[in-house]
Parts: sequence; structure tokens; C-alpha cells
Amino acid sequence: MSEKKRTNPVTIYFKRNFGTIIGLIILCVIVSIATPKFLTGSNILNLFKSNAVNAIITCGMLMAILMGEIDISVGSIVGLTGVTAAFLLTNKGVPVPLVVVLILLLGALIGAVNGFFIAYVHVPAFVATLATQSIGRGLTEIITNGVTIRIRNDLYTSLGNKNLGAVSITVIYALVVLILTWFLLNRTRFGYYIYAIGGNRTAAAYSGVNVRKYNMIPYILSGLFCGVGGMIWSARLGSAAAMLGSGFEMDAIAATVIGGTSMTGGVGTVGGTFIGILIIGVITNGLNLMGINSFWQDVFKGIIILAAVVIDIVRKKKAQR
Repeated sequence: MSEKKRTNPVTIYFKRNFGTIIGLIILCVIVSIATPKFLTGSNILNLFKSNAVNAIITCGMLMAILMGEIDISVGSIVGLTGVTAAFLLTNKGVPVPLVVVLILLLGALIGAVNGFFIAYVHVPAFVATLATQSIGRGLTEIITNGVTIRIRNDLYTSLGNKNLGAVSITVIYALVVLILTWFLLNRTRFGYYIYAIGGNRTAAAYSGVNVRKYNMIPYILSGLFCGVGGMIWSARLGSAAAMLGSGFEMDAIAATVIGGTSMTGGVGTVGGTFIGILIIGVITNGLNLMGINSFWQDVFKGIIILAAVVIDIVRKKKAQR
């Protein structure tokens, strides 16, 4: 009896993400020609370090978009959790372990509020998370009173600045969250239901899936991941200001759609998203090395998001034909 031919998972990964991988390679070649500093070891390590928080919060964004939803409050949650951590440490003298627990709970709670209004009250995801974004930004202003909070706690700042060999610990955090997200989406019933809901919400409901419950869980996880991101970012900086996390939602959305995730839901992978994160990181890093005004970064990201969505629409129309 002949054995079943097994396809190598690495081969499958490269086949699924061939276009984005080629795009990343071409981008790296262009940037390395424009600035020789790009391919230095220190810069590559810095590239991964500076995109660690984006990788963490993008995992939450991926799950939301896979359901055909969105979460534009991620940057605000990062800011609020980071500022709250700094406030508790500096102004209230709360011990670091307790701060970590409280911030993770705060992030998950905000995500749960988003999920509740979206899943049970049927508020459109864009509106619900836009409201949360506004509330979060307002609260960060209230907590900081417009003044940057300095963190003078070595244990806490080490959470964002410690190295394991030559690799920043923030990169390790990002890898853990990416692997966890991959496991949830590919090896659990939760992941199966998320793809089912994104593919056809009505069919999923008729199949016995508790759509409300599974529509809410990704937002809780997204809030939790943002809490992690807020702590990492404030620990790295050793301070927290009201604008902490501003614009992070753009990077997360861009990385997700560039990685091949359909904005209408049901299609997307952690592997593709990881390539999207690297593409955004290379663009930002390359522009900084070339001394190009940072305002142009938002222009390029907006163009890339639009292009990725158009490509997704065209691809779907071709599939329907």
C-alpha cells in the first residue's frame, strides 16, 4: 500500500505567501541599495525590536478582520494601558507584579466592552471601536494631565529593555504572541469558528456556532494583546505620554491586509500577516534611514492599504467568475 504523500508545511507557507514574500525581498533590495546601513546587523535587530509591539497588536487585529470586523481602538488601548501602568507605578507606588496583572485585566476589559457592544448590541465594529478609541484617548489625557509620566522603576523598564543575547526580549514576547495566535487559529475549535463566521456568518449560526460568543472573544484577546503592547512600549521608553500608541491601528491594519487577509473576512493567515508586519517595518525603517520626513510614512501606508484592498476585491471577483 502506497503511503500518502505529505506536503511540507514550509512549502505550503511559501506557496500561500509567495507574492508577499517576493514583495518583501524586492523592498529589502531597494532599501539596501538606497542606504547601505539597512543590512547591518544592528539595524536588522533594531528592525525586529521596533516592530515587536506592532506584531503583538496586529495579532488581535488579524482575528477581528478574519471575522469581517475591525478594531480601530488598538492604538488607544495601547496608550491607555501604558499610561495607566506608568501612573500606578510612579504616582501610586503599586508593585510591578500587581501592575502587570492589573494592566492585562484592563486591556482585556476594554476588549470585552468592544466585543459586547459589537456581538450583543449589534453596534457596527467601526463605530464601537471608534467610540472606544475616543474614550481611551480622552482618559489618557485626563490621567497624564498633558504631562509625560516618567517611570523610575528598573524592574519595570527591564521588561522592555532587557536582551537575551543580542535579541531584545520584546522580540521574544512578539514571537510568543504570534505562535499563540497561530495555534488558536489553526489547532483549536475557536480558530475554526472564527474562519467560519468570517466566511459566512449566517451559515455558521445555522451550523450551531455561538456567533455572539465567538464574535466577542477575539476582541477580548485583542485588548489583552494591546495591554501587553502598552506595557512593553512604556517600559522601553521609561515614560508614558498621552499620545502613546497614536497611529498604531494604521500599522496593524496595513500589516494585516498586506499579509493577504481579506477585509470581508474568512481569509488570512498568521504567516502572511507576519510578512505584512515586516513589510511595514522595512518601509518605516528605510524611510528613517534615508532621512525622509516621517509624515510620508502615513502617505505610503495609506496607499499600500488601498492597493491591498483593491487587489483583494479583484481577486475575489475573479474567483466568483
